[in-house]
Amino acid sequence: MKFKRVIAFLLAAQMLLVTACSETPENTGDTDAPAAETPAVTEETDVPETDVPETERELTDLEKRAAIPDNLPERSYDGKAFRVMTTDSKEYQFRVEELTGESTNDAVYNRNLRIEDRFDVTIETIIDPAPYSSIDALVLAGEDSVELVDHFEYKAYVPFSNGNYLDWNKIPMIDQNQPWWNKVSNDASTINGKLYCIIGDLSITGMRYTYAMFYNMDLMEDYGYSSDTMYGYVKEGTWTIDKLTEVASSIHADNNGNGKDDAGDTFGFAYWRYYGNDVWVTAVGEKVTSMEDGKLVISLGSEKVYNTLNKLITLVYETPGAHKYEDENEGRAEFTSGNIAIQPLLFDDCYARLRDVEFSYGILPFPKYDEAQPAYHTISMDQHSVFGTPKTLPEDSYEFVGIMMEVLNAETYKTVYPEFFDAALKGKYSEDAVTAEMIDLIMEGRVFEFSFQFGEYLANLPYMFRYCLYENNPNLASSLKSAQRPLEKKLEKLYSFYSDEE
Repeated sequence: MKFKRVIAFLLAAQMLLVTACSETPENTGDTDAPAAETPAVTEETDVPETDVPETERELTDLEKRAAIPDNLPERSYDGKAFRVMTTDSKEYQFRVEELTGESTNDAVYNRNLRIEDRFDVTIETIIDPAPYSSIDALVLAGEDSVELVDHFEYKAYVPFSNGNYLDWNKIPMIDQNQPWWNKVSNDASTINGKLYCIIGDLSITGMRYTYAMFYNMDLMEDYGYSSDTMYGYVKEGTWTIDKLTEVASSIHADNNGNGKDDAGDTFGFAYWRYYGNDVWVTAVGEKVTSMEDGKLVISLGSEKVYNTLNKLITLVYETPGAHKYEDENEGRAEFTSGNIAIQPLLFDDCYARLRDVEFSYGILPFPKYDEAQPAYHTISMDQHSVFGTPKTLPEDSYEFVGIMMEVLNAETYKTVYPEFFDAALKGKYSEDAVTAEMIDLIMEGRVFEFSFQFGEYLANLPYMFRYCLYENNPNLASSLKSAQRPLEKKLEKLYSFYSDEE
């Protein structure tokens, strides 16, 4: 298979660029080495791109990804354990027990094998149902028992407020300019020069929980919208909220004949309750909070945000081809049954819910505010992983933690993410250039809004937009005004978490 051949070359290139990397990728057993002599190619012979001699072709995007050096020094840690506290459901991001033949499982297994051999380390996990609060007892006891803590983004304020984490900017060997780190988001999460939770590609959930617009190719074809048309909107920059409304309004059928908009009917656009609504502020290029003169300020109340809310209220409540489901399971079931043309979903839905659908589906970014907006943006659901390191970490372990975090994020970016994308999209990521382009576009525009790390603490500020849309309430300005004073007090308290005092 073409993708397996690409992965084989990726890791071969990586081995040449990074010293002491001795393991071969898991898929090389399926790929034969090129013959010493290659027969002449006739016009009838279809030779895959990866069969062209390396000196005669450009590297593919996946090969370029793997060829980026991590620039880490040679180190041997004599079997030292890198210990990660995480939940049972997210352990797979850090380690798996054995090779199973399942591509994503084996990619994680082989990633760890390469790293463990390269640095003479072991990668271990400590399972805990609530790492964000359990770390408190360990820090209070002065225990050096874990190097890394993994927990939900929206629970980050718990260890922050208890002063349990080191500043990642004190940890050497981490190069936040490398593509496996989300530099924009990490910069936005830095207050008073301190970054307590870092975000990188080791957070596989950060990818799996990324929001996008999924569409039913077959249903949309029936209404005159080909995939070329939909992808054309994206590439031309005309995929906007107004365009989504236009498309949705033309796709509607009362399939059950009861004269009501309900389950079983066909809709151009549908969502359920709050799902996907937290994205919109970011999607139109705005922020919930931003930094001004070194202070965190509420920026949710912009004219563009208010206009976006009104546009979406028009879409959801005044457009015949749009519908809101109250029940999450019903909403998902209607899309998988083939009744919904466009619906906001997570990449994670590819694994669990879309594997056996009887129609072809495609993926689009969230629409822009208007054609003048320069880029498409999205977020990950606030249950994705973020990483802290306990302040009880001995200083002589700082370099060790930095090297392990850099190499784990780099190797995940190079070899694990492509496998997850390919598994999610049934091979399309490696075989379909347009699908890969859409996925890359979505991931490049992904923003991690800092306010979600303090969402509960800040009186649910990052969720106000979703509540207004769900309640058909255009008065977001009124909601913000009533919450202004308590929010300002919360923000002042938040700064104390980032003070220079212990």
